[in-house]
Amino acid sequence: MKLNKQFWGAVAILVGTVIGAGIFGLPYAISRIGFIPGIFYLLLLAGIVLVVNFCFTEVVLRTNGHYQMAGYAKKYLGNWGKILLTLSLILGIYSASAAYLAGIGIFLFNIFQPVIGGSLIIYSVLFWIIISILIFWGVKFMAKLELVMAILLILVVGVIFIFAFPHLNANNLATIDLSHWFFPFGIILFALGGATAIPMMQQLLRKKEVLLKKAIIIGLIIPVLIYIIFSLTIIGVTGNNTSEEGIIGLANIVGNKALLIGGFFGIISMATSYLALSFVLKEMFWRDYHLPYFYSWLLTIIVPPLIFLFASQSFVKILGFSGVVFSGFQGILLILMYYRAKKLGERQPAWRFSLHPVVAVIICLIFATALIYQLIYSF
Repeated sequence: MKLNKQFWGAVAILVGTVIGAGIFGLPYAISRIGFIPGIFYLLLLAGIVLVVNFCFTEVVLRTNGHYQMAGYAKKYLGNWGKILLTLSLILGIYSASAAYLAGIGIFLFNIFQPVIGGSLIIYSVLFWIIISILIFWGVKFMAKLELVMAILLILVVGVIFIFAFPHLNANNLATIDLSHWFFPFGIILFALGGATAIPMMQQLLRKKEVLLKKAIIIGLIIPVLIYIIFSLTIIGVTGNNTSEEGIIGLANIVGNKALLIGGFFGIISMATSYLALSFVLKEMFWRDYHLPYFYSWLLTIIVPPLIFLFASQSFVKILGFSGVVFSGFQGILLILMYYRAKKLGERQPAWRFSLHPVVAVIICLIFATALIYQLIYSF
């Protein structure tokens, strides 16, 4: 029973880290090229992300002691690797957290403002205060919370699908437009990113690390299935009129019940990711840079609301930019770390992963191309 709790707790941590604000940008991104090629896109990138996750897992399993991603980068790539990975982590997590604050504020505002009033900023700040207190706690609390929320996420997606089903139009799913074929890359990559959760999963499965491979596979399959169902629901109902936030456009057709349920779903999914990513950043400041625990926590929580208050980028631009920086750029570094750990690792891993160098080069080129495209699109 204890082993089952540990295993599913590890799965839930990855699911909670992966599913966040990205799910709401996915229907819009996929609708730009069409549902069928969009799902192919999603599955292809999910396979690439799984490869990168396996690479990082072997790095973790070959290393004595506990680090966060930047600590592993320094160990196997040197100071330059640590600096680059730290910058991508900080930029990616801060921008993702700012997107979560904005998204959750929007849902809280639309749900509660008609009843009790208040502004969008007030709801975002109230959420930020509560979540900042929770971030102060550790991985055991995270695992319990993520498991409950991951189960709720699956139930809510099912309920949204049931409500929207009578409004589905198969013609909306048959449209194909490849003129924007590269547009979804960053957003899909953002929606799939979760490698930062692997050290937490390893801690939870201590002495049971052989289960990590299975936990990572299941922890990625669950979000992909949820994304497919959610995108099918939104695009099937709203078609070319799919909004950047997904749920708002759906509510305009299905009714306020979709807004209420979708808002609840949005709050849960983004809150779990906010917690998981913030925990990673706090641990990096504390363990890898040896800052006092309180200052590590403070540095983690103080920047996202500042970005939220002063940033002017659109929702999908934030997601796309964060996706290629947070997952794409990191993916290149994690693959390099993987090959270094093969040579310099301190212990035998519980299981090994074999990645052919040619495949590794192709993946790195894909990530580099996406990074260049997203920088041009964003700025």
